Amino acid sequence: MMVYNCVDTVGAAIESVLTQTWPDVALTLFDNASTDGTMHVLEGYAARYPSIHIHRNRCNAGPIANIQRALWFGDADYVMPKTSDDVIAPDYIERLISVLMAHPSCAMCHAGGLVFTATNQVIHVYPPEHRLDATDPDPVERARHVMQRYTSAPSFWGVYRRAAVDRLSTIRYRPGFDHAVAAELALYGELRHVPEPLYWRRGGGKPVMLLGRGATEQGNRGVPLDDVLSEQRWRTPMITTAYAHMEVFAAARLPVHQRIALMRSVPEIFRARWLVFMQREAADLRVVFPDLLDRMATAEPVEAMWLARSVTDVLLGAQAMLPEADFAADLLAIAALSGEVSRQAGSRLHGDEAPHLVPACRSAPAQIA
Repeated sequence: MMVYNCVDTVGAAIESVLTQTWPDVALTLFDNASTDGTMHVLEGYAARYPSIHIHRNRCNAGPIANIQRALWFGDADYVMPKTSDDVIAPDYIERLISVLMAHPSCAMCHAGGLVFTATNQVIHVYPPEHRLDATDPDPVERARHVMQRYTSAPSFWGVYRRAAVDRLSTIRYRPGFDHAVAAELALYGELRHVPEPLYWRRGGGKPVMLLGRGATEQGNRGVPLDDVLSEQRWRTPMITTAYAHMEVFAAARLPVHQRIALMRSVPEIFRARWLVFMQREAADLRVVFPDLLDRMATAEPVEAMWLARSVTDVLLGAQAMLPEADFAADLLAIAALSGEVSRQAGSRLHGDEAPHLVPACRSAPAQIA
């Protein structure tokens, strides 16, 4: 269970694990350096229940690192990453592990879900199309199924087979990291579900842009978004989520022809799902691009090169998902400016005088376009 500053909800989350009908559950609480009274609650449970252990991070590593540590921790045959505010039905683990045991090729099983409020009122039941049923014998088709259907958190917070988890890539700091993890997992086994809403989500999800900002590496470390060294992927959370699948598939444990087939299918699938949203993100990116280019032109060489790298990553993702948006001229503008920055840095290194960069560098690529 990943824990951070949740003194009001973590007790209910722990109780929902302790009351499981499955007879043998070890609970490790990964506290992310909480600053409220959370640790006091955790220590109280650990003192009463020998099956509970606490692993406290010495600093706040951010949610993605905490999830990674939870997946890697322990040597049980099954592992269940868990949030510290959502709760699960008493037979949740038993029902899901029964599916895993009945299907040895199944890598993960999840349950249907619902959303409840602080007053325990059910306000939403996730629709059947949110559940994953990736059971095709072809791993490429299983991953395509996940890309076409993965939508909500209940289909990520399931019970995982350890042998499949150990084959996963390290979780990348990307908006939609859970989408990419689920799609890669499908390459190594089936993904099944129990249809009943046994996963109870407190309060529901957060806005996509907020999730995107919190998924960058700097965001996980508390670096401000306007820092010159911050990643820029938060600007395009839907595009970046789609592009993250291409990054994962490029390094997947599959023959190269299957990896290429998967990478080719990413734009097709996500354009069918999210085209309007991705077009909106691309339009917003084009509006802020001149300001980003100005920052590169006036920054010190190291800052400028790092910002150029971050913005290039965003533009490459947008170009891959929306080739008709044509960011080629913008990429050329960054390349031209980066070359000038490198020449300036080289001149300084050799003690030569170098002209100061000015935002007018933007005009050359515009003429090329």
